[in-house]
Amino acid sequence: MHLPSSLKLPLCLLLSSALLLGCGEQEIDQRPAPGPPHVDVLDLTPTTLRLTTELPGRIAAFKQAEVRPQVTGILKSRLYKEGSQVEAGDVLYEIDPTIYQSNVNSAQAQLTKALASEKSSRKTAVRYQELLKKKLTSQENFDAADASYKEAQAEVAISQAELDYANVELSYTKIKAPISGQAGLSMVSEGSLLTAEQSSYLTTIVQTSNVYVDMQQSSLAITKIRKEFASFTDKNAEIPVSITLEDGSAYDEVGHLEFSDTLVSDSTGTVTLRAIIPNPNNLLLGGMYVRAHISMPEARDYLVVPQSAVVRSQSGEPSVFVVSQDNKTVKKPVVIGNEVGNGWVVKEGLVSGEQVVISNIINMKNDIAVVVDSSTESTTPTTVSEE
Repeated sequence: MHLPSSLKLPLCLLLSSALLLGCGEQEIDQRPAPGPPHVDVLDLTPTTLRLTTELPGRIAAFKQAEVRPQVTGILKSRLYKEGSQVEAGDVLYEIDPTIYQSNVNSAQAQLTKALASEKSSRKTAVRYQELLKKKLTSQENFDAADASYKEAQAEVAISQAELDYANVELSYTKIKAPISGQAGLSMVSEGSLLTAEQSSYLTTIVQTSNVYVDMQQSSLAITKIRKEFASFTDKNAEIPVSITLEDGSAYDEVGHLEFSDTLVSDSTGTVTLRAIIPNPNNLLLGGMYVRAHISMPEARDYLVVPQSAVVRSQSGEPSVFVVSQDNKTVKKPVVIGNEVGNGWVVKEGLVSGEQVVISNIINMKNDIAVVVDSSTESTTPTTVSEE
């Protein structure tokens, strides 16, 4: 068949394209299949760690007292320097004692009078007792004299109590420090009228040699921590607590955990933990926010895997790939705990001696053959902290 010359060129192009396509498919089909992926593994061995739990905390004064007057009067003088250290019993303020000294003098005079009356009635009672023995007076007269003597004794007791009370009130004109610590700003000045049991305080005293660190932890986490503490051998071991300041620097002194509250907050569902921290340089002030690190009572052996080896499902469940004896991968779900440097402590799911895949994670699937290029052993991390 004879084709027109105008159709010869398109037909040749079409035949050439078909031939090239067929050759390309043949070349692709002849390429070798990819081999098993190459991986590096970590030989799991226990690492001895003393784990810590990190919690936000707030500094609270170890002791704090609000100083108030116990009697009414005009403030005569302030006897302390604001911001200075005071000792328990130091006089901070003095109220004009004139009225209270007068009350003491009056009570003393009443006591003197009562003592004189008591002395006279005692002599009368003794005299009637002697006359009664000689039958020179009646029993009725003796009973009256004895009753007068006992009444005089009661008057002496009442007068003595009034004198004691007057002396107490006089002593209250010297307002003393109830505790040792740093005295704060004075809220009153000389000449002010002070009243007993007034609501406003004169100044505050804060004991700063030690401070509290109050921390909040969820009730669920507290339960887990208590279960972990219960498994330690030394039940009475002191639990160290260190803190990090607001600027990120570590505080030099180390304290200890004092107690945990017995009630769960209705609004937050948290429990308050309290630690005591030494504060010799008064660096920690009430109200400061810090990060507290609660150490476990003792060191233990834990399995640690790199964070990069942990994969998570869409629901967030963590798992790792391990290499079996026949060089196939096994995907194992794990329960992770504390963050340790660049790794996680594995609480459940792995055992010592297993080989965890630490490279080429993106290409890992369950039950595939792999080639192990290298294996490394677990090393002790340099830092330990809670996630």
